[in-house]
Amino acid sequence: MVRPQPLIFAHRGSSLLAPENTRVAFELALGFGADVLETDVRLSGDGVVFVTHDARLERTTNGLGRVRDHAAAHLETLDAGYRFVGPDGHASRDQGVRLMTLGALLEDFPDARVNVDIKDDDAAAAQAVATTVVAHSAEARVTVGSFHSKTLRLFRRLAPAVATAATREEVARLYFGRFVPDRTLNRSHVSTGTSDPFQWLQIPTAWHGLPLATEAFIRYLQARDLRVAYWTINEAEPMRRLFGLGIDALVTDRPDIARAVLRG
Repeated sequence: MVRPQPLIFAHRGSSLLAPENTRVAFELALGFGADVLETDVRLSGDGVVFVTHDARLERTTNGLGRVRDHAAAHLETLDAGYRFVGPDGHASRDQGVRLMTLGALLEDFPDARVNVDIKDDDAAAAQAVATTVVAHSAEARVTVGSFHSKTLRLFRRLAPAVATAATREEVARLYFGRFVPDRTLNRSHVSTGTSDPFQWLQIPTAWHGLPLATEAFIRYLQARDLRVAYWTINEAEPMRRLFGLGIDALVTDRPDIARAVLRG
């Protein structure tokens, strides 16, 4: 069976080449040929879903304090390029780069696939993200994951039409469970329509010394109708190795390099 070409997930946009999680980074990533815009979200104090990674504002903006302690109207005034300097020495401060809401991302890039990582560990975040995705009729082009298992399980109940990634616990069960006889898989490892509550694994290549990027594990996942994306890979040689293993997707800060490797 010939599998589709691996997808390129642009990690926070082209985050080594432009201010992360901003419109300019996403535009750059799509220009390089990224297939999916990977992003992080947090709630403002008044419950608006913002596209930003950190709990606090200082690393990437000219703001102070926690994202959750500010209203959306204030967050939208902050300079999201305030700290960024590109590899060529070009600074983005005072260039009009602003934080985005998830709603604005879905509106401004209506044809783009988007992968959302919910960073807040609470029910309000799951509800707000689900409401935003459904309000923009984006269920078919959005995938949602989170390191917070309870939050992600709630999101699945609220938006069952949206694809999700496995939690850490679910990844662990898959990794170790494959050594136990599984009646849901036949000997030829043909897809058997298993009922996992997620469609993706988004994982590193290794975890505490355990190799996760092996051909055997990848084939096991694909036999369960699951897709696997490895993060965060920024150099050509590791990309080539992973593509050669038949992965489904690669998460990278350098979609330009990933696209060039695939073309090669």
